[in-house]
Amino acid sequence: MDAPDGSPTVPPGGVARRAVRSLGFPPFRYFWASNFIVAMGLMVQFTARAWLVVQLTDSALVLGAVEASWAVTFALGSIPMGLVADRFNRRTLLLIDNVVAVLVALTLGVLVVTDLVAVWHVFAASLAAGLLGAVRFPASQAMTGRLVPEHLFMNATSLNTASHSVPSVVGPALGGLLVGGVGVGVVYFATSGAHLAAAVMLFVGVAASFGSIERDDARSVTADLRDAIAYLRADAHLLRLTAVIVMPFVLGSSYTLLLALFVEKELGGGAAMFGFLSASLGAGGVIGAMVIAAAGQSRQIGYLMFLGIFGVGAAALTYGFSHWLPLTALALMVGGAAQSALFVAYETFLLLRVPDEMRGRIMGLTFTIFALFPVGAIFAGALADLVGLRAVAILEGVVVLVLALFAWRFALRHVAGAADAEVPGHPEAI
Repeated sequence: MDAPDGSPTVPPGGVARRAVRSLGFPPFRYFWASNFIVAMGLMVQFTARAWLVVQLTDSALVLGAVEASWAVTFALGSIPMGLVADRFNRRTLLLIDNVVAVLVALTLGVLVVTDLVAVWHVFAASLAAGLLGAVRFPASQAMTGRLVPEHLFMNATSLNTASHSVPSVVGPALGGLLVGGVGVGVVYFATSGAHLAAAVMLFVGVAASFGSIERDDARSVTADLRDAIAYLRADAHLLRLTAVIVMPFVLGSSYTLLLALFVEKELGGGAAMFGFLSASLGAGGVIGAMVIAAAGQSRQIGYLMFLGIFGVGAAALTYGFSHWLPLTALALMVGGAAQSALFVAYETFLLLRVPDEMRGRIMGLTFTIFALFPVGAIFAGALADLVGLRAVAILEGVVVLVLALFAWRFALRHVAGAADAEVPGHPEAI
């Protein structure tokens, strides 16, 4: 693949410089900054939304339903929006996505400050946010492969992951401060400004040519979907890796969604402890992403995925047995880092494996699985009522550790062996 126009402004050498070397390409730098601003705005908005629901209803059931509504539209929209991302300019789609997000946030902000807001407005906004995420995700991830040369795919993917992990640590705290200081309505106005700033950055810094797709537009949508399904069925490695990544996210990480209850019932803590442990999980995600950005190579995909699965299992097991707050925080950090390793390795594999003109469809199909994450919490919560919160985490840890061995035996060692056998054209190419 041809490198983007422009020479790197971040020279090689040194761990810190290696970690951010993709940012040396101006289009990717603007693209990354736009994604970071959107992610920060969304995390602040999630906090404001939760507080608004509590003010309106004081119902845990309604709060859970509002949060789940986002996942529903994201899951239902991922496949069709992936198809759209392969039929239209991806940069244009991201610009439209941000503009619509501005309008949604502004509308809710006006409803709040005028005292006209009702809970169904919040539901509608959450449903819209899920659909916007379904547009943003495949278009954004697919376009990454056009902004940096191929040997930097893993580095760019790691930085993209970090751009979402950092806001998950900082965003809730910032959102809480803003809600308490200026009110929910003003926070919605601020997040609409974040989306607008992200759109401007994308428009100014990333040329439209980076979002274009070379393909036959005369094909029908159903033909596109059939091609994507046929591509997946024909690629044994991709199918295996997709099955592998489901396990730790759905079977081994759902205990983290019960963290608030764990803090109250098992650790005897309150909101401050919950915030600290939540931040530990997010910090682990940042650390994992940045370590891979600095030292990861695309030929390590199989090994990174195995370490990621093993890390998720070990973290769940430690979390379940720990009665010491620092050890619990460390377990969550390890789990967050392991999830980052899994995500970065899998997405890099997709960028390397899938042709540009099919990336939106394939990513829409495969990343629909991430919407299953909250589903795992339903089963984990039901099981916790029977056997206890600690037992659930320990069980998840044991299951994932066993599955890690099966994953290596039947999928990951083949990917690792194929990468080791390659004669690369670049020292970091798979």
